Amino acid sequence: MKNLTKINRLKLPIFLIFFVITTINYAQNSNHENEIPAVPYAADWSSLQKHNTPDWLYGLKFGIYCHWGPQTVQVASKNTQMTILEAIDKWKGEKFDAKNWVDLMEDAGAQFGGPVAWHGSGVVNWDSDITDWNSVKKGPKVDIYGSLAKELRKRNMPLISSFHTGDFWSRMWGQLSKEDSTYLNPYEDNSKYANANEGRLAEVIFKAWFDRISEAIDTYEPDMIWFDTGFGGTVKGELKKYTDRGRLLPAGDNELISVPESYQQKLISDYFNKGLELGKEVEVFYKTHDIPPGIGIRDIEDGNLQGMQYDPWMADINMQRHFVWPSPWFYNPANKVKEAGTLIDMLIDMTSKNGRMLLNVPPKADGSFADETKKELYAMGQWLKINGEAIYNTMPWIFYGEGPTEVTNPGHHGQGKSHGELIPKYTSEDIRFTQNGKNLYAICMEWPEKQITIRTLGSKGKLYPGDIQSISMLGSKDRVRWEQKPEGLVVQFPKEKPCDFAYVLKIERR
Repeated sequence: MKNLTKINRLKLPIFLIFFVITTINYAQNSNHENEIPAVPYAADWSSLQKHNTPDWLYGLKFGIYCHWGPQTVQVASKNTQMTILEAIDKWKGEKFDAKNWVDLMEDAGAQFGGPVAWHGSGVVNWDSDITDWNSVKKGPKVDIYGSLAKELRKRNMPLISSFHTGDFWSRMWGQLSKEDSTYLNPYEDNSKYANANEGRLAEVIFKAWFDRISEAIDTYEPDMIWFDTGFGGTVKGELKKYTDRGRLLPAGDNELISVPESYQQKLISDYFNKGLELGKEVEVFYKTHDIPPGIGIRDIEDGNLQGMQYDPWMADINMQRHFVWPSPWFYNPANKVKEAGTLIDMLIDMTSKNGRMLLNVPPKADGSFADETKKELYAMGQWLKINGEAIYNTMPWIFYGEGPTEVTNPGHHGQGKSHGELIPKYTSEDIRFTQNGKNLYAICMEWPEKQITIRTLGSKGKLYPGDIQSISMLGSKDRVRWEQKPEGLVVQFPKEKPCDFAYVLKIERR
């Protein structure tokens, strides 16, 4: 790891100011009772498309969530024969502490966070009245969702929770739903529910799914929810290449393992209406084309996008590189964590393209975090303390960047393949832009030694002669010399680097 001692501690107040601005903005906008239309949302796409992305969400660029569950125990055991039920019995989580988790999120510079609420088995990570297969009665015997929600709210950090329900029928354990007392015992064969509806999933399974997630929403009132592949099922076609950006191709399958539209619409409308009831704005995230455009925000799994995007979007990025399967999103020391510099480069690139990063930080089986994980997160936080004003509460500019390097493998899993080696390696000629008010931020992805020429900012470009009032480098007290020429903005760099990783020029415009 690079030396971090050069970080200018005097910049800590700047970071805090921007963090406070973010949280105040969130708090103010999450209680605009008078600005929220009184008309409730109906359970149809046309009504749901009237929903707007909350203003407070545009400024959120970096969040953290955590894959933690019996899969963590399976991986730690190195016993490939251990069943998920055996792992639940051995899942103690004796060092889980919501305060420590959220402390780490804050130290990393995250603006929002939350739990993986339901993943990969019939155990839900909250205190459920519907099913006894929950994390309070099984495994660590703690309300993971509830304790994290409480701790995040203490710090005015927006709460996101995720739901990963796979094939549905194999993940409905315990009482089916509020009205249906049928009990699905995971030790028994329940596969009849997989094709009980003319070859498709039984209706009662979707009712069970709906009641569980509705319970989590009603109990913990998340600001954001996002659904993994099972929600709409369209990711599979894209990955298997029998669909292409919303078009079913002539050859290939047409199967879709998905929640029926009626349940999607009912759940989203209930969630949006819950926001109206609480007097706050909420948002839903989804994969690929799982719901029609204009209703929520799309998420790219472990990937990135090429070019400036017109719509706000998010990427959920695994902090671990994928060397060993199964369950690579759960902690495994064999799956080495990405270095802070790599994660910061990804965050900058996404932010410049109208995106944001939700970083998966996997805890160990006991609920604590590995030292190598914390080391990289602290380094991210230290960089953001100096340079956070170029990330938090910013918006894209006219150009997202310049330079020779662009994402070469866009889309789902694009940055996770080949052990993460496809993640771009940027040069000193690569610049990314963000802006906030009169300030334009030119983020230099590598240190150029003496000077750089930013062609995008030449006087025959968007910025006319005289448009630039001043230029400084975040974290540096040295005067920055510059000259705007027709062919580019020439900037002399300070002698000393103000931080590790990327370097931010703050350009004040008239």
